[in-house]
Amino acid sequence: MRFYQSKNLVTLLVFLSAVFLPFVCGSFLSTEQKAVFYAMSLTIKECLVFFLPFVIFSLVFHSISRLGARAIRLMMILLPLICVSNFFNTELSYGISKLWSMKGCDFHVADLGQKEQGLVAAFSFHLTPFFSSNVALLSGFAFGLFFGIFLEKMAVKASHVFHVWTRVFFRLLLPFMPLFIVGTTLKLQHDGMLRAIFEKYLPVLFIFVIATGSWVLLQYFLLAKGNFGRMQAYLRNVFPAMITAFSSMSSVAALPFSLKAAEKNSAKPHHADIVMPSTVNVHLVGDCFFIPMVAIAVMQSFEMPFPHFCVYLPFAFHFVLAKFAVAGVPGGGVLVMLPILEKYLGLTSDMLAIVMALYILFDPIITTCNVAGNGALAILFDRIMGCFEKKSMLDDQPSSCLVRKD
Repeated sequence: MRFYQSKNLVTLLVFLSAVFLPFVCGSFLSTEQKAVFYAMSLTIKECLVFFLPFVIFSLVFHSISRLGARAIRLMMILLPLICVSNFFNTELSYGISKLWSMKGCDFHVADLGQKEQGLVAAFSFHLTPFFSSNVALLSGFAFGLFFGIFLEKMAVKASHVFHVWTRVFFRLLLPFMPLFIVGTTLKLQHDGMLRAIFEKYLPVLFIFVIATGSWVLLQYFLLAKGNFGRMQAYLRNVFPAMITAFSSMSSVAALPFSLKAAEKNSAKPHHADIVMPSTVNVHLVGDCFFIPMVAIAVMQSFEMPFPHFCVYLPFAFHFVLAKFAVAGVPGGGVLVMLPILEKYLGLTSDMLAIVMALYILFDPIITTCNVAGNGALAILFDRIMGCFEKKSMLDDQPSSCLVRKD
């Protein structure tokens, strides 16, 4: 575990260096050199977008088939619970963003020191994906459900193959991500927007921490039925998992501690063995708050109109579906969201680079919120399953009484 955490700490330092070094050293590079870095960044993005539908299908199939192979009733309870929670959190993020927009918070940075001629890539090419991310999402769901329910053994084998392939893909991709960030950050530095970005977005990040933290605490308070002592016990059990998540930036690394916490906080510990592994990479409270809030702030920064609810609704729907395709690597929560942010909210490459840079910067806090939210969902799932099991026992009682009378 210590080796895993130290490895992730090195990864975090590399990613943070990729964000901050262009800010410090960008002025020492010529325009031609920056153009080459920017071109390489765009090339990496094109390759990522090209392979992303295959990755999304593999990850969604892996998540859904494993869930569906356990039990139809379990899937009918847990899967909608995850989707409803993610969707509600995403809509709540929209409401908070609307609130600060109505108060007139200033996020306009596009005109601060921007040069007349922005940085142009030294070279470029375009790859057209064989099928869209939407098709990959829906196909992954459909095939995952079918194989998980009706062809369980085949689903296990196929899920393992897809899981191995996606892990290999992200292992190959991860070393190139700092270069992707360096190129896009040099573009922002050259255009004179980098300093303004970090100055202007601090209020957004502060609002995210306050809003997400308050919402997670409220969930534990409601689950404790207003009993502060019980709420403190819940949080005390979850705290080791939150610390591990913060230091490793990985919900998977915190999973052993999350399991122990869920077992202590649940009336029936075996429910924790079901819900925690199934939700570790798909139920992400921090992502649901952070990505939409920052994306909307970036849109306002570039003087785009605040997205209408009718525009945001399909984005939220696909955002929730894409949660089943999130990978447990640094920046993985935002990687699969890039095409969705681009298609449904209209974010450009420069805007996506800002979202990704801020996501990586705050990944430890986001992951901590994800783990805390999963702990609350485990308690809720335990309560719901307890109600179903109690109802099942009551339904069986009259028939047993009749047998005794006869």
